[in-house]
Amino acid sequence: MSTPSTTTIKSYANVATSHLSRAVERNEKVMEELVGLLVSDVKAGKSLFAFGSGHGAIFTMELYHRAGGCSFLVPVFADYLLPTAGPPVVRVLERTAAAANMMLARAEPKAGEMIWIASQSGINTAVVDFALEAKRLGLFTVAFTSIEHSSQVASRHSSGKRLYEVCDRTVDLGGFRGDACLDLAPEVRGGPLSSLTSILLGHSVLTTACARLEADGIRCTYTSVNTPEGEARNKSIEKQAMLRDPLLRG
Repeated sequence: MSTPSTTTIKSYANVATSHLSRAVERNEKVMEELVGLLVSDVKAGKSLFAFGSGHGAIFTMELYHRAGGCSFLVPVFADYLLPTAGPPVVRVLERTAAAANMMLARAEPKAGEMIWIASQSGINTAVVDFALEAKRLGLFTVAFTSIEHSSQVASRHSSGKRLYEVCDRTVDLGGFRGDACLDLAPEVRGGPLSSLTSILLGHSVLTTACARLEADGIRCTYTSVNTPEGEARNKSIEKQAMLRDPLLRG
């Protein structure tokens, strides 16, 4: 563990890379299960949905419609829950019951489809309500959350439950209470891990699923549009994806 007097330009990278390796090993079993479910779902014409608020939204934004990414993920965004809405706004709304539920309805998921829900702490009212609403709609819910943090703090939801306690499966981000990993000064820590970890684990599942689907002749992987061949390939894939993805329909 780094201390204020020993923190260098390499300190964060050293802690983070070790942490990421452990996270993959810790979640290998559940991620393999998710790969199998996704491959079956996509073959059956189902979509995957993803949601996060605050910095958890970065998880959804990174996985959605990008070079090397999958075409079967439908993002659930709420502009008022993005970091760009401003910390005072997001802080209040994340603690407000059902604040994001209307965005789930707009995405039009179908019973039996999977949704990934990212929240490092997993304690705020809006995200727990969102997961409960997803379950009410018959979705298979997967939490990307830190049990290390979440288990040490009280839920703000009226049920007293945290995200990992209401979802069907949990991908454990691990890390530290408060997310940051380096001691910078007395009682001050820096270097958050949750965004790096959730994105790595998410891509690990999606790239494995896409590899298996592509091997079976199902075109589902986007290529960079900054290449001539990528532009043409993506337009072909988008014709199918836009049937479920409202953002592709404009």
